Amino acid sequence: MEKFSQRAFLLCLLAALLSVPAGTALWSRRDTTAYYENRSLTEFPALTAEALWTGTLGTDLESWYSDHVPGRTTLLKADTAAQLNLLRRPAVNEVVPAGDVLLPLLSYEERAGSEYPALAKTAAEPFGKLSAHIRAYGGTFCCAGIPEQRVYFRDRYPDYLPRHETEVTAGDGAYARAMAEAGVDFLDIGAVYDAQGHRPEYYSAVDHHYSCYGAYTAYRAILDHLAEAGRDLPVLTEEDLEFRELPNPYIATRNRKLYNLWPNEERAVIAVQRGPVPFTRYDNGEPSDRPLFVLPAEDCLPATYNLYMGGDFAETVLETDRPNLPNALIFGDSFTNALETLLYASFNETRILDLRHYDKMSLRAYIDTYRPDIVLCVQNDTFYYLGGGNNDVWEDP
Repeated sequence: MEKFSQRAFLLCLLAALLSVPAGTALWSRRDTTAYYENRSLTEFPALTAEALWTGTLGTDLESWYSDHVPGRTTLLKADTAAQLNLLRRPAVNEVVPAGDVLLPLLSYEERAGSEYPALAKTAAEPFGKLSAHIRAYGGTFCCAGIPEQRVYFRDRYPDYLPRHETEVTAGDGAYARAMAEAGVDFLDIGAVYDAQGHRPEYYSAVDHHYSCYGAYTAYRAILDHLAEAGRDLPVLTEEDLEFRELPNPYIATRNRKLYNLWPNEERAVIAVQRGPVPFTRYDNGEPSDRPLFVLPAEDCLPATYNLYMGGDFAETVLETDRPNLPNALIFGDSFTNALETLLYASFNETRILDLRHYDKMSLRAYIDTYRPDIVLCVQNDTFYYLGGGNNDVWEDP
């Protein structure tokens, strides 16, 4: 009788242990992505002899279980709420609630100011070659440097947390000087913002990008700069646009990491043309019916910066069928997205590349293929000294 009881207990214990992963396997079919973490969930690993022999199966199963355990999002959300409201931690999920804005938690390590001149010279060299190449066939090249949100609001950081001030005071200046010395037409949008009073509405409180107002100011600065270079282009004035506030809650990148628990009344704004310039769109080489603004299906659904152009694409082409206007190529990261909704209206054909994703040919080969009249690089200043991606602009023949 005692042995039977022991065996029954062991069977019940085994059943209980197996029920957790079995229940998780059934539950995991519901979701394939972690919305708030903005990533795909781990897929169930392949049960192979090699994985079992090398020990990777156990690690992969642990990762899968961690991603798919029932109630995972609820638990993470509860933990975030406790850290925000009860413990009042200075940083939660690597996000710093800094007064009326959300900023990223930065490392305490930072480059010394003396390192930047040499780094900037190296970073500017390929842009100098690209600029000379474009000028050689009669084209115009301009690089617009745009502050990232955490740079724009760096004074909001608490004194006891790093804000990477040297990166801005030494790094940004060194980069601008090096670009000029390399023969690159560099436009400092940060200086434009400062000249207009460094207005807080130019940037989002909960996202790492600028707002529609900041994007429009950058747009006007770019077109004014091109006009000074002799390019006569049509301009969308404020009278040509309706700045429309969306009803959707703006969860964006920073509050998304906080499960939208940080009190926030911000709403995304779009600049709608009163007399729209029609266009034909292609994304990654395929015809696309995406509009300039891809809005949530319902007003109650959250919006993110991806509403501008529908997010990042390796290549987007907008054709307006106005051959009397020049053709343009814009390359850069997601800061181009909001600009694209405005800039395309000034050109016959606008090609947009994100070199983090585009791999069909080099940028130089692309330029040689299409010979755009105007090439515009849009760089956010936290990417100035990163290799690859939209800094990979030159390939020697």
